[in-house]
Amino acid sequence: MAAQPKPPSWLRAVSDPRVSRVMHKVVTWQPPKPVLGAAIRTFSKAWGVELHEAERPVEDYVSFQDFFTRTLKDGARTIASDADVVASPADGKLSAHGPLGEGRLVQAKGVEYALDALLGDSADADPYRHGSYAVVYLAPNNYHRVHVPVRGTLTHWRYIPGALYPVNKIGLSNVPGLFARNERIVGHLDSEFGKVAVIMVGATFVGHMKVAFTDLATNAGAPASGRVAPDAPVAFERGDEFGVFEMGSTVVLLFDRPDVVPNVTLGSAVRMGEPILRLQDA
Repeated sequence: MAAQPKPPSWLRAVSDPRVSRVMHKVVTWQPPKPVLGAAIRTFSKAWGVELHEAERPVEDYVSFQDFFTRTLKDGARTIASDADVVASPADGKLSAHGPLGEGRLVQAKGVEYALDALLGDSADADPYRHGSYAVVYLAPNNYHRVHVPVRGTLTHWRYIPGALYPVNKIGLSNVPGLFARNERIVGHLDSEFGKVAVIMVGATFVGHMKVAFTDLATNAGAPASGRVAPDAPVAFERGDEFGVFEMGSTVVLLFDRPDVVPNVTLGSAVRMGEPILRLQDA
Protein backbone atom coordinates (compact mmCIF):
# COMPACT_ATOMS: atom_id res chain seq x y z
CA MET A 1 0.00 0.00 0.00
CA ALA A 2 1.35 3.45 -0.90
CA ALA A 3 2.51 5.76 1.88
CA GLN A 4 -0.29 7.92 3.22
CA PRO A 5 0.37 11.66 2.79
CA LYS A 6 0.19 14.12 5.65
CA PRO A 7 -2.64 16.64 5.19
CA PRO A 8 -1.38 20.04 3.93
CA SER A 9 -1.46 22.82 6.49
CA TRP A 10 -4.31 24.66 4.76
CA LEU A 11 -6.46 21.52 4.93
CA ARG A 12 -5.74 21.20 8.62
CA ALA A 13 -6.75 24.83 9.05
CA VAL A 14 -10.14 24.53 7.31
CA SER A 15 -10.89 21.30 9.18
CA ASP A 16 -11.21 23.20 12.46
CA PRO A 17 -14.88 22.91 13.52
CA ARG A 18 -14.84 26.61 14.44
CA VAL A 19 -14.57 27.45 10.74
CA SER A 20 -17.82 25.62 10.09
CA ARG A 21 -19.48 27.35 13.03
CA VAL A 22 -18.73 30.69 11.39
CA MET A 23 -20.19 29.42 8.11
CA HIS A 24 -23.28 28.26 10.00
CA LYS A 25 -23.86 31.85 11.13
CA VAL A 26 -23.51 33.04 7.55
CA VAL A 27 -25.97 30.56 6.02
CA THR A 28 -28.56 31.02 8.78
CA TRP A 29 -28.53 34.81 8.40
CA GLN A 30 -31.90 36.08 7.14
CA PRO A 31 -31.24 38.78 4.52
CA PRO A 32 -33.95 40.75 2.71
CA LYS A 33 -36.06 38.44 0.55
CA PRO A 34 -34.95 39.96 -2.80
CA VAL A 35 -31.28 39.52 -1.83
CA LEU A 36 -31.80 35.94 -0.70
CA GLY A 37 -33.88 35.07 -3.75
CA ALA A 38 -31.19 36.40 -6.08
CA ALA A 39 -28.50 34.44 -4.21
CA ILE A 40 -30.52 31.22 -4.38
CA ARG A 41 -31.19 31.59 -8.10
CA THR A 42 -27.55 32.42 -8.84
CA PHE A 43 -26.34 29.41 -6.85
CA SER A 44 -28.93 27.15 -8.47
CA LYS A 45 -27.98 28.24 -11.98
CA ALA A 46 -24.25 27.81 -11.29
CA TRP A 47 -24.65 24.34 -9.77
CA GLY A 48 -27.59 22.99 -11.74
CA VAL A 49 -30.04 22.74 -8.84
CA GLU A 50 -33.43 21.42 -9.99
CA LEU A 51 -35.60 24.05 -8.36
CA HIS A 52 -38.79 22.60 -9.82
CA GLU A 53 -38.45 19.61 -7.48
CA ALA A 54 -38.48 21.71 -4.31
CA GLU A 55 -41.59 21.62 -2.17
CA ARG A 56 -41.57 25.40 -1.72
CA PRO A 57 -40.91 28.26 -4.15
CA VAL A 58 -37.74 30.33 -3.81
CA GLU A 59 -39.66 33.21 -2.25
CA ASP A 60 -40.66 31.08 0.75
CA TYR A 61 -37.14 30.48 2.08
CA VAL A 62 -35.91 32.65 4.94
CA SER A 63 -32.18 31.79 4.84
CA PHE A 64 -29.74 30.01 2.57
CA GLN A 65 -29.67 27.09 4.98
CA ASP A 66 -33.45 26.89 4.81
CA PHE A 67 -33.09 26.49 1.05
CA PHE A 68 -30.14 24.10 1.26
CA THR A 69 -32.04 21.70 3.52
CA ARG A 70 -35.16 21.92 1.34
CA THR A 71 -37.71 19.16 1.16
CA LEU A 72 -39.02 17.83 -2.16
CA LYS A 73 -42.48 17.68 -3.64
CA ASP A 74 -44.45 14.50 -3.10
CA GLY A 75 -43.59 12.03 -5.83
CA ALA A 76 -40.25 13.64 -6.71
CA ARG A 77 -38.48 10.38 -5.82
CA THR A 78 -39.50 6.74 -6.21
CA ILE A 79 -38.28 4.34 -3.52
CA ALA A 80 -37.04 0.98 -4.84
CA SER A 81 -39.06 -1.77 -3.19
CA ASP A 82 -37.71 -5.03 -4.70
CA ALA A 83 -36.51 -7.40 -1.99
CA ASP A 84 -33.09 -7.91 -3.59
CA VAL A 85 -32.05 -4.25 -3.92
CA VAL A 86 -30.93 -1.44 -1.60
CA ALA A 87 -32.35 2.03 -2.19
CA SER A 88 -29.93 4.94 -2.38
CA PRO A 89 -29.95 6.87 0.90
CA ALA A 90 -29.35 10.19 -0.83
CA ASP A 91 -28.91 12.08 -4.05
CA GLY A 92 -25.26 12.11 -5.05
CA LYS A 93 -22.67 9.81 -6.56
CA LEU A 94 -21.76 6.21 -5.74
CA SER A 95 -18.11 6.98 -5.07
CA ALA A 96 -16.87 3.71 -3.53
CA HIS A 97 -17.82 0.11 -2.85
CA GLY A 98 -15.99 -2.97 -1.73
CA PRO A 99 -15.62 -5.92 0.63
CA LEU A 100 -14.69 -5.34 4.27
CA GLY A 101 -11.91 -7.91 4.28
CA GLU A 102 -9.66 -7.47 7.32
CA GLY A 103 -11.90 -4.64 8.49
CA ARG A 104 -10.47 -2.13 6.00
CA LEU A 105 -12.20 0.30 3.65
CA VAL A 106 -10.66 1.99 0.61
CA GLN A 107 -10.89 5.77 0.72
CA ALA A 108 -8.91 6.54 -2.43
CA LYS A 109 -6.21 4.85 -4.48
CA GLY A 110 -3.53 3.76 -2.03
CA VAL A 111 -5.40 5.15 0.98
CA GLU A 112 -7.30 2.90 3.37
CA TYR A 113 -8.89 3.34 6.77
CA ALA A 114 -10.01 1.04 9.57
CA LEU A 115 -13.59 -0.05 10.25
CA ASP A 116 -13.02 0.18 14.01
CA ALA A 117 -11.91 3.80 13.71
CA LEU A 118 -14.87 4.68 11.50
CA LEU A 119 -17.40 3.27 13.97
CA GLY A 120 -15.56 4.38 17.08
CA ASP A 121 -15.82 1.00 18.79
CA SER A 122 -14.48 -2.46 17.99
CA ALA A 123 -17.59 -4.22 19.33
CA ASP A 124 -19.77 -2.17 16.97
CA ALA A 125 -17.41 -3.11 14.13
CA ASP A 126 -17.48 -6.88 14.77
CA PRO A 127 -20.68 -7.70 12.82
CA TYR A 128 -19.39 -6.01 9.66
CA ARG A 129 -15.82 -7.34 9.48
CA HIS A 130 -16.54 -9.72 6.62
CA GLY A 131 -19.32 -7.70 5.02
CA SER A 132 -19.32 -4.91 2.46
CA TYR A 133 -19.57 -1.14 2.24
CA ALA A 134 -20.72 1.62 -0.10
CA VAL A 135 -20.16 5.38 -0.11
CA VAL A 136 -22.46 8.08 -1.52
CA TYR A 137 -20.97 11.55 -1.96
CA LEU A 138 -23.29 14.57 -1.99
CA ALA A 139 -22.31 17.63 -4.05
CA PRO A 140 -23.57 21.18 -3.34
CA ASN A 141 -26.35 20.92 -5.92
CA ASN A 142 -27.85 17.78 -4.40
CA TYR A 143 -30.90 17.40 -2.21
CA HIS A 144 -29.38 17.11 1.26
CA ARG A 145 -31.68 14.89 3.25
CA VAL A 146 -30.60 11.33 4.02
CA HIS A 147 -33.08 8.46 3.97
CA VAL A 148 -33.08 4.88 5.22
CA PRO A 149 -32.07 2.49 2.39
CA VAL A 150 -33.70 -0.68 3.78
CA ARG A 151 -36.55 -1.55 6.12
CA GLY A 152 -35.28 -2.05 9.66
CA THR A 153 -35.22 -1.09 13.32
CA LEU A 154 -32.65 1.19 14.90
CA THR A 155 -30.83 -0.74 17.65
CA HIS A 156 -28.32 1.92 18.72
CA TRP A 157 -26.41 4.96 17.55
CA ARG A 158 -23.28 7.00 18.27
CA TYR A 159 -22.24 10.62 17.84
CA ILE A 160 -18.49 10.91 17.25
CA PRO A 161 -17.09 14.47 17.25
CA GLY A 162 -14.09 15.17 15.07
CA ALA A 163 -12.48 17.36 12.47
CA LEU A 164 -14.29 18.69 9.41
CA TYR A 165 -12.01 18.04 6.45
CA PRO A 166 -13.46 18.45 2.93
CA VAL A 167 -14.72 15.16 1.52
CA ASN A 168 -14.03 15.98 -2.14
CA LYS A 169 -11.16 14.52 -4.20
CA ILE A 170 -8.63 16.83 -2.56
CA GLY A 171 -9.59 15.68 0.92
CA LEU A 172 -9.81 12.01 -0.03
CA SER A 173 -6.35 12.06 -1.60
CA ASN A 174 -4.57 14.05 1.11
CA VAL A 175 -6.18 13.14 4.44
CA PRO A 176 -5.47 9.57 5.60
CA GLY A 177 -8.51 8.04 7.31
CA LEU A 178 -10.64 11.07 6.45
CA PHE A 179 -14.03 9.47 7.18
CA ALA A 180 -12.70 8.15 10.49
CA ARG A 181 -11.40 11.61 11.44
CA ASN A 182 -14.40 13.73 10.56
CA GLU A 183 -17.41 14.29 12.76
CA ARG A 184 -20.08 11.67 12.20
CA ILE A 185 -23.32 10.11 13.38
CA VAL A 186 -23.64 6.32 13.12
CA GLY A 187 -26.95 4.48 13.22
CA HIS A 188 -27.09 0.66 13.45
CA LEU A 189 -30.16 -1.23 12.21
CA ASP A 190 -31.43 -4.77 12.30
CA SER A 191 -32.88 -4.92 8.81
CA GLU A 192 -34.27 -7.05 6.02
CA PHE A 193 -30.65 -7.28 4.77
CA GLY A 194 -29.19 -8.23 8.14
CA LYS A 195 -27.21 -5.70 10.15
CA VAL A 196 -26.77 -2.37 8.40
CA ALA A 197 -25.03 0.82 9.51
CA VAL A 198 -25.91 4.25 8.11
CA ILE A 199 -23.15 6.80 8.74
CA MET A 200 -23.51 10.52 8.10
CA VAL A 201 -20.04 12.07 7.77
CA GLY A 202 -19.62 15.81 8.28
CA ALA A 203 -17.27 17.94 6.21
CA THR A 204 -15.90 21.47 5.92
CA PHE A 205 -18.81 23.90 6.31
CA VAL A 206 -20.99 20.92 7.30
CA GLY A 207 -20.62 21.21 11.03
CA HIS A 208 -24.31 20.77 11.66
CA MET A 209 -26.15 17.52 11.07
CA LYS A 210 -29.52 16.42 12.40
CA VAL A 211 -31.08 12.97 12.66
CA ALA A 212 -34.66 11.83 13.08
CA PHE A 213 -34.19 9.82 16.27
CA THR A 214 -32.61 12.36 18.67
CA ASP A 215 -32.41 16.11 19.20
CA LEU A 216 -28.60 16.02 19.25
CA ALA A 217 -26.90 19.23 18.08
CA THR A 218 -23.66 18.38 16.25
CA ASN A 219 -20.58 20.63 16.13
CA ALA A 220 -21.77 22.43 19.25
CA GLY A 221 -19.05 21.27 21.62
CA ALA A 222 -20.90 18.18 22.84
CA PRO A 223 -18.74 15.18 23.81
CA ALA A 224 -18.95 11.79 22.14
CA SER A 225 -22.27 10.19 22.99
CA GLY A 226 -21.03 6.66 23.51
CA ARG A 227 -23.35 3.83 22.53
CA VAL A 228 -26.97 4.99 22.83
CA ALA A 229 -29.94 2.64 22.60
CA PRO A 230 -33.35 4.25 21.99
CA ASP A 231 -35.86 4.07 24.83
CA ALA A 232 -38.34 2.39 22.47
CA PRO A 233 -37.77 0.63 19.13
CA VAL A 234 -37.41 3.03 16.21
CA ALA A 235 -38.78 1.33 13.10
CA PHE A 236 -37.94 2.65 9.64
CA GLU A 237 -39.45 1.87 6.27
CA ARG A 238 -37.39 2.33 3.11
CA GLY A 239 -37.26 6.01 2.25
CA ASP A 240 -38.05 7.29 5.74
CA GLU A 241 -35.94 10.28 6.65
CA PHE A 242 -32.80 9.43 8.62
CA GLY A 243 -31.21 12.88 8.86
CA VAL A 244 -30.18 16.06 7.10
CA PHE A 245 -26.89 17.75 6.21
CA GLU A 246 -26.80 21.52 6.43
CA MET A 247 -24.25 21.52 3.59
CA GLY A 248 -22.93 18.76 1.30
CA SER A 249 -21.19 15.67 2.61
CA THR A 250 -21.05 11.87 2.52
CA VAL A 251 -23.04 8.80 3.58
CA VAL A 252 -21.28 5.49 4.26
CA LEU A 253 -23.33 2.27 4.33
CA LEU A 254 -22.08 -0.92 5.98
CA PHE A 255 -23.55 -4.41 5.59
CA ASP A 256 -22.77 -7.56 7.57
CA ARG A 257 -23.06 -9.62 4.38
CA PRO A 258 -20.45 -9.68 1.59
CA ASP A 259 -22.86 -10.24 -1.30
CA VAL A 260 -24.18 -6.66 -1.56
CA VAL A 261 -22.77 -5.30 -4.83
CA PRO A 262 -23.30 -2.16 -6.97
CA ASN A 263 -26.36 -1.99 -9.16
CA VAL A 264 -24.92 1.06 -10.94
CA THR A 265 -21.47 1.95 -12.24
CA LEU A 266 -19.08 3.44 -9.69
CA GLY A 267 -19.01 7.20 -10.15
CA SER A 268 -22.58 7.29 -11.44
CA ALA A 269 -24.97 9.98 -10.31
CA VAL A 270 -27.79 8.51 -8.23
CA ARG A 271 -31.02 9.78 -6.75
CA MET A 272 -32.43 8.97 -3.38
CA GLY A 273 -34.57 5.85 -3.61
CA GLU A 274 -32.96 4.39 -6.74
CA PRO A 275 -31.78 0.75 -6.56
CA ILE A 276 -28.13 1.55 -5.93
CA LEU A 277 -27.03 -1.90 -4.65
CA ARG A 278 -28.29 -5.47 -5.09
CA LEU A 279 -27.67 -8.96 -3.82
CA GLN A 280 -24.99 -10.60 -5.97
CA ASP A 281 -26.79 -13.87 -6.63
CA ALA A 282 -30.29 -12.45 -6.95
